[in-house]
Amino acid sequence: MDEKLDRKELLIQTIHQRADENLDDLTATVPVHLRILDLPARVRTDGSLLEGARETVKVWYEEDMKYHLESLAYYGDDPSLVKGFEKFDDSWTLDGLPDEQGFFALRWKNNGRVDSIKFCKIPLLFYNQWEKEGKFYTPEYTSSRKLVENFGRNLCDPEIIFMDPEKMRNYGTEGDLTRILPDRAEVMGHGFCSDYQPNMGKALLLRDFAVFYLNKLLDKTNGNQSNE
Repeated sequence: MDEKLDRKELLIQTIHQRADENLDDLTATVPVHLRILDLPARVRTDGSLLEGARETVKVWYEEDMKYHLESLAYYGDDPSLVKGFEKFDDSWTLDGLPDEQGFFALRWKNNGRVDSIKFCKIPLLFYNQWEKEGKFYTPEYTSSRKLVENFGRNLCDPEIIFMDPEKMRNYGTEGDLTRILPDRAEVMGHGFCSDYQPNMGKALLLRDFAVFYLNKLLDKTNGNQSNE
């Protein structure tokens, strides 16, 4: 089993309470593999981890936005919310600053502002369940139906991830309140969380940046320097 993150497992989430108040309501959450938590801070904040980030994230982002625009067109939805974010702009920059938790706080400088996704020190609940056909949600469930990569939830609900339950064991632990069961799976772990965003383009880019960084860190736990 490939333990690396697949960005398509990690849908952008709409927080209903914020949407009801007309606030920025989209957030990206990216789980941290348990082995990464054992790496020393000096390894997790090695500047070489971010080498090649801009090039890779640009490719991923443009693939994601192409799919997003196709999904909007398929369902007849309005694409105006992502106007100006259809492509990766050459003026955008990506970098990271070491934080108090011993990780890089990942920053995206765009259009005169700075958006970020960073390690959340509060433990998170990650959740998946059967869909109506009696199988766990997967990225293929989304793509085969041309669904927008977005899932709505309440503020206090678990983080929804479309990840295989066995893979979830690498990103969190079971306990009194969390279990891997035949029809649902919930584990407690840690993750990177973005600031709230007004449109899918911005949330997708931050998600992709965190996936790049955390997969590079997972390589470090394996002694593997591959960028793949």
